[in-house]
Amino acid sequence: MAIYRQLTICRRIKALRIHAGMTQSDVAEHMSISQAAYSRLETGEVEISVLKLLELCDLYGVKARDIVDDV
Repeated sequence: MAIYRQLTICRRIKALRIHAGMTQSDVAEHMSISQAAYSRLETGEVEISVLKLLELCDLYGVKARDIVDDV
């Protein structure tokens, strides 16, 4: 079940990026990480930290609960 939750969060993060018209490279640059590292966050290869999640929330202008609710 934990994998389902993680993948759901990843899909939501990807959807926010696409809706914002940004590339993975754009977001990675904003977060000061490599595009490859960001890709691993978005695909669920690594769990996203709370700090990175909050950074993405700030970038997209959403609240963390918008991403993690009902997960």
